[in-house]
Parts: sequence; structure tokens; C-alpha cells
Amino acid sequence: MTDNRLEELLKKQAIVEVVYRYARAIDRLDEAPLRSCFHPGSIHNHFFEGPSSDPSLPSTAEDPADFVGFALERLRTYSRTHHQMGNIMIDFTSADQATVETYFTAFHRVRPIGDPLAGAQACDTEMDYFVGGRYIDKFQYIDGVWGIVSRIGMTDWARLEAPCSQGFGSIAPETIGKRAPDDLICEHY
Repeated sequence: MTDNRLEELLKKQAIVEVVYRYARAIDRLDEAPLRSCFHPGSIHNHFFEGPSSDPSLPSTAEDPADFVGFALERLRTYSRTHHQMGNIMIDFTSADQATVETYFTAFHRVRPIGDPLAGAQACDTEMDYFVGGRYIDKFQYIDGVWGIVSRIGMTDWARLEAPCSQGFGSIAPETIGKRAPDDLICEHY
């Protein structure tokens, strides 16, 4: 393998790891690794439109121009989420820039009206909200790190339905995913 092809594979792997870190961080509501996926000032255009703040700044509900703060606040209105990343296509536009298309499927258990953490989208009962789509990201290599500088979120399909958790109650509690810092993976990083 030539040095150029090996270098390209290493760059692609670094980008894929950012995509996977995003899925873990968004589902665990783990702010620091979530922020690390985006370069400061990155721009978002999907259910949120605007920038990310500097990762050294705290995430607050009072800063509506902060994607990470917005996402964490919104996802707290769900009792659990699960993002699955699929096809990842990476096209380098220069040595330090890439366009990346990632297919995703996301599950959200919507909290019901009456739950103190329920959001504006709450219904009378819990609901399951499924979304399939794609992230179209512009990645850039800045200060030795690949990160997202621009994200467009495309929705290919969505579905809202009554929840079904048949058999879930018999699962051992220690094997059920939790949010940071209580999830088992948080002990390992």
C-alpha cells in the first residue's frame, strides 16, 4: 500500500471515530465528548439552526445559539435514546477537509405529559419516536484534530407510535443503558 493510501485510510478512520463518538455521547448525554465532535463555531442546520459555542464554555439553556446545549436539553425530554450509525461515505475535498455523509436511525422514548422532564412534544402517554436520515457534515482538520465544522441533518422518514417494551421489565437493571455518568462505559473513558 502506498503512503498516500495509508494516510487516507488513517484520516478516514479518525473521521469515523468522530461519527461514532457523536452517537455514544448523544445517547449518554455526555457533554464533553459531544462537544469534542464539533470545532468551535460549527454551524448546524436541521432541527436546530445555528452555531456551536466554544467547548470551554458551559452549556446553558440561556444560550439558545449553542447546538450542544440545545441537543442535551431536548434529549432530556426523552427517557432513553439510541442512535445507530450506518453507511459512512467520506470524500476529501482537500488534504484537511472532507464531506461526510452518514446514514442514521434514531429511537427516542418520549416522556408523557405529567413527567417533570417532559417536553413540549409530550403526549398523554409515553410514545416511541423513530427517525431515519442522514448527516451531511463538513469535516476539517484543525490543530491536529478532525472535527465537524458544518452539519446538515436530513430526515428521510419519521414515525411516532405507542411504545412497546414487551419483556423489557425482565432485563437485569445493570445491563440497561443509562446516561452519563451512570452508564457502564463512563467508567472506561
